Parts: sequence; structure tokens; C-alpha cells
Amino acid sequence: MSKPKWIHKPMYHKGDYEIILGLKGKIHLQIEDEPVTVGPNDVLLIPPYTHFQGSKPSNQVDFYWLHFFPQDSLSSFTADENATVSSIITNSDNEKKVILPSLFHLHDYEHITVLMHQILSLHTELSYVEERDFLTSALLIELFKSYIAQHNPSDANSRINYLKEWIRANMSSELTVAEIARQVHLNVDYLTRLFKKYEGITTLQYINHLKIEVATLLLIRTEMPINEVAENSYFSDPKLFMRHFKTEMGLSPTQYRNTFNIIHHNNPHIDPQIPLPKQLSDSIDKIPVNGNE
Repeated sequence: MSKPKWIHKPMYHKGDYEIILGLKGKIHLQIEDEPVTVGPNDVLLIPPYTHFQGSKPSNQVDFYWLHFFPQDSLSSFTADENATVSSIITNSDNEKKVILPSLFHLHDYEHITVLMHQILSLHTELSYVEERDFLTSALLIELFKSYIAQHNPSDANSRINYLKEWIRANMSSELTVAEIARQVHLNVDYLTRLFKKYEGITTLQYINHLKIEVATLLLIRTEMPINEVAENSYFSDPKLFMRHFKTEMGLSPTQYRNTFNIIHHNNPHIDPQIPLPKQLSDSIDKIPVNGNE
């Protein structure tokens, strides 16, 4: 959480990309000559060799940020968004690629928030660098999938997205597959087939997965006791919560919190700097200190 009237210092990154995920408040930036505002659940991608700074004070903002160096060459381009998304959905150019806009809003933000936190909580020793690379690749793919899903106009995709949003909006410990089917006027078996086809899991598994995502956010973003985490994650029975959590995450809630509880936070008094392993830092001509050349 930043201090009141915090303003981002001028920055210039040498070869690295930066991703900013807004959590609270609005971050006011100027990227080259363009003003940009990052709000809650907005994702901003800043390419390398780009000057940016705060455009005006931002009050009590909270956000995640991370830097990454791509192993393969990446490129930036300007194009019509609808045409580009349509080309990706139809795969008209027959290529597999990940394309992200410089700024977009996340509707399905919980999983992305957890991924960001996991990456930032990894230790900086070299033995963990490869794991961080895998998680960063997974993050970019998940961002891509979330962005494309929001623009996919197909009837089937629209229906499953509607169902997912309805479940999110009506989440409670009493929510059952039969109740969902009744509310959206679908047969229970057909509802489950839809989720299996488009999400790869059953409706009940999706409900439990969503509850676990809420729990992971509460574990890493609050000091809430485990029993309260269970209750606020829509589990009526803490023991059931513990069993489902360990099955899905491979760790108990307490182990998960202890594993991912330390991250490199954005400091309210200084701007973010990129923490690099020494070998990687030495391989780059010059890493500007705090964005200053």
C-alpha cells in the first residue's frame, strides 16, 4: 500500500518488461507521452526501452508489479483490437502465439492475483530461477486466455462465461449444482457437460476451485485465522475446507500461507527496482538504479 499522494518516479528499464496489476485505487502514469490510469484489476504491460513516470499523485494505491526478461524475441505493434482478437480466435494465421494489449481489465482476476503473488514470493537464490521462469510463462498464458475469453463472441463461450459470472455473483455455502441448473434453466447433466467441455472440470469441481481461489487470496492478503478463511471462502465446515484445500493446492492452508507470505512489496517511500541474480545482472551492460540512468 503506497503512502498518500505517492507519485511514481521516472523509470527506464533496460531490456525488461514490467507487468503491473492494480489492486486498489488508481495509479496515474505517463508512458512516453501518453497518460495511463491503472485501476483495480487492470493489467498494464510496459515494454522495454520505454520512459514512464507518475503523471500526478496517486492516493493509497495497492498493486503487484514484476519484471521479466523474455527468452525469445518479443515485439510490439499497433493494430485494430477486434480484428486481432478475431484472428486469434479463428486461428486464421495458423500460428500459436500470445498477444496482450498494453492495458486491459481482468474479470477473472483471482487466479492471476495468486499467480503474481506466488512469483513474487519465490526466493531469489539461483536454484529458484527456473521455477520463476515457468510461473512467469504460466502467468502470461493465463493473462492471454483471460483477455481472449472476454472478447470471444461465440454463443457457447458466452454461455459458459455467463454461468461462471453467475456463480461468482451468487457464491455461498448453500450453492449446489442443482440450484445453479435451476436458476439458469438448464438440465444438471447438460450443465456439467458444458463445464467439462470448456473448463475441463465438472460444475462441482469448478465451485470448489472458486472457493479455494478465494481462500488463497485471503491467506496471502490477510492475517485472518484459518477458521475465518474457511467461513469467508464459503465452506460451512473447516475440516472440509482443509481437506479440499490440501487436495487442490498440495499444502495445508497454514503451510501455503507460510510458503507464500513474503514478497518484494512496492515500498511506499521508494519506487520498485528489479531484484536480479548477480549472474544475470552482470550479463547486462547497465541496470539503471531506481530507473535513473
